[in-house]
Amino acid sequence: MEKASISEIISEIRTEYKKIDIKWLSLHYKTSVILAAFSHAVEIVMAFFIINSEQLNTTISIYIIKFIVIPVLLNLIFIVAEHRTVYSKSLSQESKTYVVSFLFVLICFVLFSVHGAFPALYFIFSFPIILTTVYSDYMLTSITSLLSIISVIISELFINWDIDKMSIWNSSSRLFDFILSLMILLAIFGVCMVIIRFTREKGKAAILKEIERHNLIQKLHIDELTGIYNRRAFHAAMSDVEEDNSGIGYVFVMMDIDNFKSINDTLGHLTGDWCIAEVGRIMKESCQTGIPYRYGGDEFCILFKGQDVDEVLKICRKIQDELKAVSSEIDLGDNLTVSIGISIHKKKTDMAQMILNTDSALYEAKAEKNAIRIYAEHISKEA
Repeated sequence: MEKASISEIISEIRTEYKKIDIKWLSLHYKTSVILAAFSHAVEIVMAFFIINSEQLNTTISIYIIKFIVIPVLLNLIFIVAEHRTVYSKSLSQESKTYVVSFLFVLICFVLFSVHGAFPALYFIFSFPIILTTVYSDYMLTSITSLLSIISVIISELFINWDIDKMSIWNSSSRLFDFILSLMILLAIFGVCMVIIRFTREKGKAAILKEIERHNLIQKLHIDELTGIYNRRAFHAAMSDVEEDNSGIGYVFVMMDIDNFKSINDTLGHLTGDWCIAEVGRIMKESCQTGIPYRYGGDEFCILFKGQDVDEVLKICRKIQDELKAVSSEIDLGDNLTVSIGISIHKKKTDMAQMILNTDSALYEAKAEKNAIRIYAEHISKEA
């Protein structure tokens, strides 16, 4: 069981958010493709009926080029650009969302300008605006909304692709629809900004809750006296080790304070607590890649993953040396010592057997005091 910092927790949550954004970006892109494909398919069907009716007010070739070929080619260019953007390895995720959002507006601009005779198409620009809310980016939604509104204005004032389209200056109803569409797009923009605000607040609340949950778990798994992990955390770690199929070996260390009962009886429990706290402090400072635990009372253990046994031995000896150095602070001389047992496991580990093996090595070490023993091939050998 490895301790994660608050920054790591936040980083993990943001990574998950990023994964959601990546999935949404793919859907965002596919939505623009579907919209363009559907619109052009409808235009092709309509062209069949218009060409075979008396409503056609130009030649067939001009109609096909103007309302089918050119719009399809333009939107095909935008869709290809979207595709290259989404699957680009050089662009950042943020850049991709901006490019796809702006290209979606251009696709809508083409559809609206070509088929401007239909006032209902004003609302096609609501799609690129609304789809940006999932990213919770105020700037992205603001720019996309502004581009959508500018596209409507440019198309109405400067583009007359369809001669059947009524000018807003010649039709009061068309002018009313134009003004109403701008107001509605502004209203959609406002609603989207509110949604983004509450989405962000919800995200912050989720992060705070996750941090609180993390802190509570840490509190439940930390020994108050020593500041290292406790027995509860040790058993959780053992479960993780048993489920580990990576094939990476483990080195397990158990240590016990020598003559701890005598220290308690002669110098008092406060001194005994000080000794335990010092062992915990020294373990925490010396363990490097190992994870220290207070198993209970004056018993401690360390779990190393993928660590060379020689390095583990150096760490164990350093712990013993550090304890000798601090024991003089309370006139213990060289009496504050620990005996250490070590077992090595290179394959899938049976934790119960690993604990028994290490305990057996510890038992041999305690017979001599301040010793280190390594369990191997059913016997304990001197380190």
